[in-house]
Amino acid sequence: MTDTGPTAIRSWKVTWTWSGSQKVTDMWNASYTRSGPTVTAVDAAHDGAIAAGGSTGFGFGGAPGAGVCRA
Repeated sequence: MTDTGPTAIRSWKVTWTWSGSQKVTDMWNASYTRSGPTVTAVDAAHDGAIAAGGSTGFGFGGAPGAGVCRA
């Protein structure tokens, strides 16, 4: 995620919806909750603040299937 605004942000949240039986198997630089097909990732304590013009990211493994997604 990139802070494109003129001031720093203190925390972030990313939400997505899966259409099938996918699940998160692990996640780094964030924590997550799931409600039905909707997954919400929120910043970890060590990377919540993003300076104006700065960026951060998180990643997760999912199943079924192989590979790693990074945002």
